[in-house]
Amino acid sequence: MDKVKKLIFPTWRPIVRAARNYCCDQKVKNLVTFPVVTIGEGKLKYILAKVYVHGEMGQAKTVVRGVSRVKYHLDVYDQLQREANGLDLCTQCLGGGIMVHDCDKNYIKIYGRSQTLGKADHHETRDVLHEHEKYASYKIDAESGGMDI
Repeated sequence: MDKVKKLIFPTWRPIVRAARNYCCDQKVKNLVTFPVVTIGEGKLKYILAKVYVHGEMGQAKTVVRGVSRVKYHLDVYDQLQREANGLDLCTQCLGGGIMVHDCDKNYIKIYGRSQTLGKADHHETRDVLHEHEKYASYKIDAESGGMDI
């Protein structure tokens, strides 16, 4: 019996934890199905953020949100928080900037910074957009603008 305990107990806990986290947990399903990119057209204020299940920051998903008719970057982040909180997920803002999205030319320009949230990593934003199937064929310019600190 001792040999069975030594073999079974160390292996069944990780298996049960994995099954609970990835098969049965609604929060994880919400995170997996959470949209990675939601941007409008024209000149936008955008944010780069992490969305995650509370207590599991290691499994975070990086998302981009861009809205055209807002006064502040915080308004974009508030919209993201409402969207995530509705699915029982948490958010962490990584910064903001300006995005010019031209659908006709398949072109996106990323530059600038948010005075409140700080500067997003524009190159990471470009990578997130390129990974999305809708923007994979786009030409995306990410400018540092000389504001790297």
